[in-house]
Amino acid sequence: MNTPKQSSYANPYPNLNAHELGAALLPVLERRFPKLAGEFMGLFSQHTDGVRTSMVGLGSEFRVVVTHDGAHLNLQLQHEQAVCLAQTLALDASRLFHEQLFDAVARFVEQLCPWLMQKHGLPASATFLGGWRCATHPEHLSEPLVFTLPRLFCRISDEQLTFSCLHDDIWYAIDERLIASAADFTPTANPRITQREDIPACADYVNDLVGLLNELACTDADKVVIGREVKLTLERPISPALLLRLVAPRPNPHYEFVFRWADQVAWVGISPETLLRKDNDLLVVEPLAGTRKGSSEGEKNARYRHELTSDLKELEEHETAAGLFLEQLATVCENGSLDLRESRSVIDLGYVQHLKSLISGTVKAGLNVFDALAAVYPPATIWGKPLAVCGERIRRYEQIDRGFFTGGLGYFTLGDDANFALAIRTVKLTESHIHVYAGSGIVKASDPYREWLETTNKMKPYLANEYVWNIS
Repeated sequence: MNTPKQSSYANPYPNLNAHELGAALLPVLERRFPKLAGEFMGLFSQHTDGVRTSMVGLGSEFRVVVTHDGAHLNLQLQHEQAVCLAQTLALDASRLFHEQLFDAVARFVEQLCPWLMQKHGLPASATFLGGWRCATHPEHLSEPLVFTLPRLFCRISDEQLTFSCLHDDIWYAIDERLIASAADFTPTANPRITQREDIPACADYVNDLVGLLNELACTDADKVVIGREVKLTLERPISPALLLRLVAPRPNPHYEFVFRWADQVAWVGISPETLLRKDNDLLVVEPLAGTRKGSSEGEKNARYRHELTSDLKELEEHETAAGLFLEQLATVCENGSLDLRESRSVIDLGYVQHLKSLISGTVKAGLNVFDALAAVYPPATIWGKPLAVCGERIRRYEQIDRGFFTGGLGYFTLGDDANFALAIRTVKLTESHIHVYAGSGIVKASDPYREWLETTNKMKPYLANEYVWNIS
């Protein structure tokens, strides 16, 4: 295999930040390299500690894929049609599925990362883009996790773009003219929605929550997160990049992403929540739990903010989520290193406001980012507490297939740096439909119809953005 080539170019559009330039570059590269885009197409933009970066990847050089046959997890490192490395894990019915998944991946990456660096000369900065699905029904989940090391990769800052590639034919097609064509754009024609379907319908959702609340009244369960879906029918297909540009706030202080593998189903998201970030030996989580709607009117917004910070139900929901993260991180972080850097601060997204905490710690020697994920995923913010009991209740009271929604999407490097957004405010895009998802945390004090309204507010970027979706 060739030695990786790198080349950097100045940002030709100083008025575009890294997020905007990444979103503009993605469709340009998709048009220029349609075969690569058919294999894999990914965009992951993050805003960390005041610094914006975007990553764009096309094609599949290597793939880490985990398949599930009911009794086993099968892990493979694939290159084109060849299997380079493989492991199989027999599942233990007494252990949680996600914990076993990440334990297995943690041991697998211990093998594959040095193999790729030593055998193929890849640097520690080489980046796999991808994520995992939320296994609310693991028995139906055939491919719980997939990551791709792209054939063409571009890392973007506000100032420059740096391309990495292993293949000469792709490499020589990258030049300043191609990059300069990634102009900012405003859509000229609004996508048209011809039909909307709520899954479940409002009455069924409320009835389900009434049943769940009757159960919670008789137990010591703290919280259960129940999701729902709105299915929008498109008059004509739209590209994932266009959908992202329609819904992403500008400027965006959080995450935005597009992931599409060869099945042509795309996942598009604008998540405000960091599930887990690893920089060297520092782990960071930023749980969001507790929600009130937002408003562009200052007086209303201040009133909603006061309600959020004083409502006992919202405070209980947040303390449950943050407390569980502290317990879980303590198992993978050095003693005395945990630091609650923020507690119950308010993050205002315009359409909703959330309570947020920020927790950091130093990972124990010998553990990698997937060991940490085995400890913290699924978080209470998308699952509930206690984990085992909540999984069973979700299976009975939730009527949707989450897919990557409430899973994790992002990247890890061969050097074990990583950043994973919790895949909320995330939709599934097919040729004919947009599947919009949202969930809310149900505690004993919850009001079912208010939870319906909360999930509606969380869907607003896709259902009520400035490019109005007119339903005929």
